[in-house]
Amino acid sequence: MNLLPLTTPPEALTLLREGWSILTEQLGLDRATQFVILLERGTGDSVQEIADYWGNSSIEDIHHQVMTWKENQTAQGFKARL
Repeated sequence: MNLLPLTTPPEALTLLREGWSILTEQLGLDRATQFVILLERGTGDSVQEIADYWGNSSIEDIHHQVMTWKENQTAQGFKARL
């Protein structure tokens, strides 16, 4: 799982958000996700990468973080679909 660095330029984030919005509008969430997965096959152990990313977070903590992200996206005028 490749995560964006904290120093990702705002214009790159805007482009990513616009691209994701177009993908989900045209393909729907499931097919857009499948498309991105095909592009980003990556290497290594995805289970370990997920564990490294979320650490010891509980499912409640993860849910809270995702919902907060979704609310922020909506507040910024982006279509947040999960």
